[in-house]
Amino acid sequence: MDTSTTPRIIQLADQIMADIAVRGLQSGDPYLGTAEAARMLGVSTTSANRAMQLLVQRNVLSRRQKRGTYVADGIHGNAQRTIDRVHLVVNNTYLATEGLMADGVIVGIQSVLPHAEIEFNHLPGSDDTAWVSELIAKTARSQQAEGFVLARSSLTSQRLFQASGLPSVIFGSRFPSIQALPSIDRDQVEAGRLLTTWLFEQGAGKLGVLMRNQVLPGDHSFMDSIWRTAAELGLTPGDLMLRFIPTDEKAVQHATRDLVHEHGANGLICRSQPLAELAAKTVQSSKQKRVRATRIVVSDVYYRNQAKLPWPSIGTVDSAEAIGAQLAKVLVDQAQGQFSAKEIRQLPVQLNAPQIPDLALG
Repeated sequence: MDTSTTPRIIQLADQIMADIAVRGLQSGDPYLGTAEAARMLGVSTTSANRAMQLLVQRNVLSRRQKRGTYVADGIHGNAQRTIDRVHLVVNNTYLATEGLMADGVIVGIQSVLPHAEIEFNHLPGSDDTAWVSELIAKTARSQQAEGFVLARSSLTSQRLFQASGLPSVIFGSRFPSIQALPSIDRDQVEAGRLLTTWLFEQGAGKLGVLMRNQVLPGDHSFMDSIWRTAAELGLTPGDLMLRFIPTDEKAVQHATRDLVHEHGANGLICRSQPLAELAAKTVQSSKQKRVRATRIVVSDVYYRNQAKLPWPSIGTVDSAEAIGAQLAKVLVDQAQGQFSAKEIRQLPVQLNAPQIPDLALG
């Protein structure tokens, strides 16, 4: 194991497991208390306690009130630990405007973990440090095995979950400095390429890109791909214009008219479905001839509305259920001590185009 990217708590847990093996302890045998384990590890009692709590989560240790700590069944793999509760940790800002967790994803999680509780945890829109720290502390004290699915998570929350050593998977892109959490995300590079190529093939020579005002790592890959694809197609830097805006009707209206009327964009790439809906509304209601001549709006959809859209959109090849099952399996692997922190899964994507390829604005 490459300990350079392994959370300290997991390193300490591995040392405890090695100590149990050297002693030849079996399921049901008593083990060290927190203070003794701290001395053995050469760390504080707080650090030792956190490592021991992690092993309780994995069913390697069992703590019995007023009786002490014992070796549990999971130490020899004859009682593999699963996940008793899955926390879906979602940022309130995105949940309010886009909705991120399709019912199918939850169904997929339950297909792998049929008896697990599913719990939504809504991250605050601003500073989430205290909130995440409390959630992690509460989970570490639990006798149940619990795991986390982090959707559109901040750098702070990814960093805290990485340090916790608890089973966690990022449903989206992880920040570059996060090296010890697995992630499952759509192929953002391919998404950018497909959208840009489709617009170009429809005759769009000047592209406007409407992005969310809160930027996450996947947005970087998405934008890099758009710039690179546009250059490969012969477009110049002046043919591609970018706006970062909130999902606010007036803000999107102003940005859309500016891109189309002032800068001549005749193709729009919208990062989210709400942005696309507002941009399309602006184009359709405009009395300005140049704006009404903009016939193409493309949307990158994140499960907010499963209805068929009137413009091309990016979707995953895998079903929502299949994606949920992948998320659950990653959590189970971690609960059983199979550390897969370096794993980054890119979900294949495809362009879903309507029967009429343009958004006809008459």
